[in-house]
Amino acid sequence: MPGDMGHGCGQAFKENGFNVVSCLNQRSERTKKLAYTAGIKDLKTIDNVIKSSDLILSILPPESALKQAEAINSKILKLKKQITYVDCNAISPKTAKKISDTISSQFCNFIDAGIIGLNPIVEKGQTRLYVSGPNTDPVKVLNGNGFIIKDLGRDIGKASAMKMIYASATKGTFALHAAVLTTAHKLGLSPEYFEELKFSKPEMLSAMERMVPRIPLDAGRWEGEMHEIADTFSDAGITPKFHQASADMMKLANKTPIAKETRETVDQNRSLIEALDMYVEALKK
Repeated sequence: MPGDMGHGCGQAFKENGFNVVSCLNQRSERTKKLAYTAGIKDLKTIDNVIKSSDLILSILPPESALKQAEAINSKILKLKKQITYVDCNAISPKTAKKISDTISSQFCNFIDAGIIGLNPIVEKGQTRLYVSGPNTDPVKVLNGNGFIIKDLGRDIGKASAMKMIYASATKGTFALHAAVLTTAHKLGLSPEYFEELKFSKPEMLSAMERMVPRIPLDAGRWEGEMHEIADTFSDAGITPKFHQASADMMKLANKTPIAKETRETVDQNRSLIEALDMYVEALKK
């Protein structure tokens, strides 16, 4: 699934000597271009991908993770192919266990996983893949070859929990910053608030200026991730409301014109104020 994260992983694996394949049928022209640029070979069908692979990494928006696993599982059972399936998506431990129940079989070894960090082409040698499950050995071939593998033991859901906890703070903070700034802007306090932050919290203002205009580029998939985090917190007996609200902010960000841009086409000169104008305007939609 060679999107923003997946194509970078594929390129890193290929640069380290692996044969990397995918099925690009019905994928967007941008995804196809990313895949071709990364050197990922299009085998046209999922059947061909399974026949040609020892290891499948699922890297896609979290709301599609279970459906993808179900589709792959039906093919594995039909082909009777021995394979390892690594779910690298931003999902709750509960969802990871559902996927494990769906795809684990005499033919398929399931590994729960969570990616932390930027894609391996951007963050050379630093991207971490946390893994857990009864047999994580097959994915360790990627250690030092695109990922740093961190094994959390035999329990399915442990790696997903690590991803959820990490993203709850990072992306949750992005959402909080966007909510604070949008409120300040709508109330006509942006200049005064920025002035105060320059004086008292310059590092916070710098983080806001860097991330808030770019949230819409990923908000469509981050909304689903916030719901998975909320479920993780709820299952742990902690309020899910922080991240339910974060999901609302991702939904708002996805309504801005910035959401139609990509990492290749985003306006690099857009100011924080210009972005906030778009957030406030999106409140009307």
